[in-house]
Amino acid sequence: DEVKLALAVKPDLPDAYNLRGLIYQSLGDDKLAEENFKRALQLSPRDPDIMHNYGWFLCQTRRMPEAFAQFQQAIATPRYAGMSRSLMTLGVCQARTGAYADAERSLVRAYELDPTNPVTAFNLADVLYRRGEFERARFYIGRVNAVQEYTNAQTLWLAARIENKMGNQRGARDYGRQLRARFPQSPES
Repeated sequence: DEVKLALAVKPDLPDAYNLRGLIYQSLGDDKLAEENFKRALQLSPRDPDIMHNYGWFLCQTRRMPEAFAQFQQAIATPRYAGMSRSLMTLGVCQARTGAYADAERSLVRAYELDPTNPVTAFNLADVLYRRGEFERARFYIGRVNAVQEYTNAQTLWLAARIENKMGNQRGARDYGRQLRARFPQSPES
């Protein structure tokens, strides 16, 4: 309702269309979400935040080549403050297609820009695990699990699988115990 009011006052406000696109996306109305993202881009074709949000929408709707193009355009924008976020999201979408080498490059670059982001570290660890790079995966997931508020069932489960693949049964059991103790109702437990 507030977005509608804003558009009634200023019908050419790209941020309002961008926000409305996100709202419709969260409501599962892909048609209206896409219409609003496209309108936002018509009004502000060089806005990397709109490109990022539209790219995420396209990734969620499995339109990967279009999603990748939106993320690349956002990333190429000079002085884009959200570059690490777009690189991380691009990496997640690349991993969904099985393009693990590309995903690793995107996620490593995102991590270089923001090494404190636990979502980037988790996704990078997951991609490295899938590529069989267990020692490197252990490093990144270890950084996440070292901070209690970042630790969750998925991070402990990934750590346990990495330890198992490395032949460290004791480490795998330790992570399994933590998982069952802290998140007993989780599917990972």
